[in-house]
Amino acid sequence: MFTRTGDEGTTYCSLLNERVPKDHVLVELMGSLDEANSFVGLARSLVPSYMTDVLADLEYIQRLIFRVGYTASGRVSVTEDDLRRLEDMADNYYGRHPLKNFVLPAGPSPAAALHVARAVIRRAERVMVRASREYKIDPLALKIVNRLSSALFALAVYVATAMGYPEEPV
Repeated sequence: MFTRTGDEGTTYCSLLNERVPKDHVLVELMGSLDEANSFVGLARSLVPSYMTDVLADLEYIQRLIFRVGYTASGRVSVTEDDLRRLEDMADNYYGRHPLKNFVLPAGPSPAAALHVARAVIRRAERVMVRASREYKIDPLALKIVNRLSSALFALAVYVATAMGYPEEPV
């Protein structure tokens, strides 16, 4: 589908209710969230079907990333329950395979994709911080993005270990 409305380098920004340049900080934020969500989807497609808990958590994370985007667009769609769920998720996966060292972001394909998703979420977090200096961004959305990176890291380490990949200390 195409509309041709972006052919001149602008796009609609719902938070501002106007067209903005495609390199606008809010557009960059939405793009980083979209990219992270795509990598979570890639990881999800690679996770073995027997890891049903991981698959369910990754689907939840994908839906949550969309809701973070809605919230950053001015339609609050995240709650404290989302924050708690991410914290519980990270604690759960860290508890299954506690780290002994800093590790290289590697492993089997699903774990490696989760590491990439985590890195992109961290970029989205940096962009969100930058955007929040100029625009009203819900502080809860920022906390959730911060916890997303923790949850994705915990998931990556768990998946790698559960699939028999040895920890690679830095």
